[in-house]
Amino acid sequence: MTGLRFSLLVLFAAAMSVMSVAAAEPAFDPKVLAATLRPMLLNALPDPLAVAPMSWGEQREVVIGVKWERERFLLKPVPMRTVRNDGHWQKVTLTAIDPAKSLALHIRDVRTAADKTIFNAAIGLDVRAVYENQMWALGKRVYAGETHVRCRAVLELACELTSSTTFAPGAVLPTVAIRVRATEAKVGYSELACEYALGVSGKPAEVLGKAAFEVVKKVAPRVEKDLLAKANAAVLKAADTKEVRVEFDKLLAKPGK
Repeated sequence: MTGLRFSLLVLFAAAMSVMSVAAAEPAFDPKVLAATLRPMLLNALPDPLAVAPMSWGEQREVVIGVKWERERFLLKPVPMRTVRNDGHWQKVTLTAIDPAKSLALHIRDVRTAADKTIFNAAIGLDVRAVYENQMWALGKRVYAGETHVRCRAVLELACELTSSTTFAPGAVLPTVAIRVRATEAKVGYSELACEYALGVSGKPAEVLGKAAFEVVKKVAPRVEKDLLAKANAAVLKAADTKEVRVEFDKLLAKPGK
């Protein structure tokens, strides 16, 4: 599920708000934390979730004719060139299916170690993938088709939150620097079903889709593994946030000061 990037920054930013609770109590309730974060995560979901254009829009230069140019006493043929659509165009678009109902967030194993807070998060969401497939030959589209697939996407994260507190000269309240990142990510899916393929929908599409999935698993078993590995790498890259600094003295200062 290359490109399925949940808004991890929002998830982590919301976690910052419970740091004061963590300092006052031995542990905070994972269910309460999840209930607090879920609405923020919902508001931050992009639409679409991701778009992966694989050679979509590919073109190449072609010869469309010849013109003759005079060179001294001879006429020289010069190819007339232009750019035309060509090749195998493919694109996958991922969208959330009724996220207000289908988005689930579970947080567990919240614990502190030295100067960091560690927790695991599992995010589930119903997702639709639309695979667009077009064949172009020298500017002419010779084939176009779509396949719609739905599944239950699951993202499991191991999260690490660190913070430091400093006092600027003359400041009454501290400056808190917070950094959150995902140290591990695992993308998976279940309940895979085909909704539309080869111009049919409903039960016929499900039958065709199931047959196609079985063929892919037998002919190219590494495809699924490679896609999930790339998705994991993309999530980890997106989840390493920059340091966030909160200066409480400035937050409480009157306007104009």
